[in-house]
Amino acid sequence: MVKLERPSDEEILFPEAKVGDIVIKPWSFGILFDISTMLEQVLDKMDEKKIIVDPVAGFISYLDMLKIFSLANQEVLKIIAITVNIDMEEIRKLGMEDGIKIAMVIYKQNSKILKNVVSSLFPTTLETGAQEEVQDSKE
Repeated sequence: MVKLERPSDEEILFPEAKVGDIVIKPWSFGILFDISTMLEQVLDKMDEKKIIVDPVAGFISYLDMLKIFSLANQEVLKIIAITVNIDMEEIRKLGMEDGIKIAMVIYKQNSKILKNVVSSLFPTTLETGAQEEVQDSKE
């Protein structure tokens, strides 16, 4: 009889993913600070071009991802490199499929965690934000 090991609480709370040989872990608190300026620049550029990605849904279309890559390519590249702890030049050498998969995994892992943290600390913030977006779109 084979006894299966139960994943640790950390593995359940902070699941990692693998694309090829690259292990992708959710952002630590320290990494969030390391990338905060770049993340702000990406969000500002998205706002300027009216690209809205709903972190509550936990989904981003490939078209929106490509738009973000074209608007904020240096910032996105740096965020990916810091997240997976690989030199930017090595990230540039990845195949298109692996690069996009890595970017999608990073988005999915971290948007879900950030949404859960924000919603547990400020339960009405997400609801209010969603209502404001709906109201803005009607105007």
